[in-house]
Amino acid sequence: MSTRTWQVPQEIAMPDDDKPDPVFETFASRLIRREAKRRAALELSTATPAGLESALAKISAEVTADAAAVKTPAKR
Repeated sequence: MSTRTWQVPQEIAMPDDDKPDPVFETFASRLIRREAKRRAALELSTATPAGLESALAKISAEVTADAAAVKTPAKR
């Protein structure tokens, strides 16, 4: 079995893989932002169990903080 080495003809330009691709960067940035927004919306949505739990935890933390603020005397 012989091993063949493939040679690229000089007239064919190979892409520079290290050079940034602005189209790809823009597309990837959009996808990342879209996913971040989707996850944030899912967390805020009370239609899902995780979202409802998150909303109730925030309400509980606010109520606890308000109660603690009322209990502690105001400093003068």
